[in-house]
Amino acid sequence: MRRLELAAVFEQSQVLGYIGPGNIDEHIEHARAHLDAASPTKGSRWCDLGSGGGLPGLVVGHDRPDLRIVLLDRSTARTNFLDQAVIDLGLEQSVEVLTVDAAVVGHRGEHRGTYDGVFSRSFGSPAITAECAVGLLRLGGRLVVSEPPDPAVDRWQQTILHSMGFGELEFLVTSPRFVSISLVRPTSNELPRSWKKIIKAPMF
Repeated sequence: MRRLELAAVFEQSQVLGYIGPGNIDEHIEHARAHLDAASPTKGSRWCDLGSGGGLPGLVVGHDRPDLRIVLLDRSTARTNFLDQAVIDLGLEQSVEVLTVDAAVVGHRGEHRGTYDGVFSRSFGSPAITAECAVGLLRLGGRLVVSEPPDPAVDRWQQTILHSMGFGELEFLVTSPRFVSISLVRPTSNELPRSWKKIIKAPMF
């Protein structure tokens, strides 16, 4: 079977409305910047939180087949697309697709505290992203989030993040911008809360 190129996969994703408008090559380069920001070690396990149309997870999996990547999304339509994209790109050995609520998967034994890192691109606010990611990360694992071009200085609340088990924020003033933060203490067994509670009452 002929494998598709990354650009062809994301053209399909864009037509389906799973990624936003704009130049496909620029979308791919933005996704590649996540690798530069994270510098994942060989063989490490990473989750693309709310993978949607496959950015950045499919690009990360394509460029780094030595990594173990899980693409997570709650939409069956999107994960059906991602399943086919993984096949089209020949990534079946290293990339897994899960259809599940991000607030649920962090309480499952095979996923809770088992990831070396979590990528997030346009998933939600910092509070929502951090709470959904915290259940997935092992101690020392990192959350790497792409930021808006001109983020508000108070987007991330360090005191609340500390209470969740995270360490110090690292702001990567690159183009694009990123925030990186590691889990340094075990988090509460109550986190993440249900999606309904996370949305209704974010922690910050």
